[in-house]
Amino acid sequence: MVAEAKGLLRKNVLAIRNSLALKNIEERSKKIEDALFEEEHFKKAKTAAFYIPKGNEVQTKRMIERAINEGKEILVPVTKEDISMCKFTSFSDLVPGKFGVPEPEHPAPKDHLAEVVLVPGTVFGLCMHRIGYGKGYYDRYFKKNSKVFKIGLAYDFQVMDGLPKHEHDIPMDLIITDKRLIKPSKH
Repeated sequence: MVAEAKGLLRKNVLAIRNSLALKNIEERSKKIEDALFEEEHFKKAKTAAFYIPKGNEVQTKRMIERAINEGKEILVPVTKEDISMCKFTSFSDLVPGKFGVPEPEHPAPKDHLAEVVLVPGTVFGLCMHRIGYGKGYYDRYFKKNSKVFKIGLAYDFQVMDGLPKHEHDIPMDLIITDKRLIKPSKH
């Protein structure tokens, strides 16, 4: 039941996201970038893990370049059986990996974990949970690396009041959209 509900939400939100024009994607991504670089956890982090966007996801290339210019070490995911974070060297080193997502052709080992991980998703909830592409890679990564600060990046239309969730779903610490910062509610 939960898987079916997640699948339907994923399909509906991806249809909207896939219809965005490039100019709209760039404008929304720039607003998200500006908010990210003002966020305290990100500002303090010396090492940040970024995803390399596929399709109409929130674009991170400028964010990566800006973070490098600010002296941050950048890690990016490499997907095999699970994801691992490897040193980012350059955009020219990226090749299509599993599922066609760009990743380093020659993954360089990392010395340490990222302090902040920027997370893609198809749908996010005010409950701080997310729906990705249904394979659970990020949830498994966060289960093993629970100390990292998890920031979901999304267009505001990707955020819903509540989401169906499994017991293995790992919540975000913060969600940044083109319109707002979403933090966990205090009960």
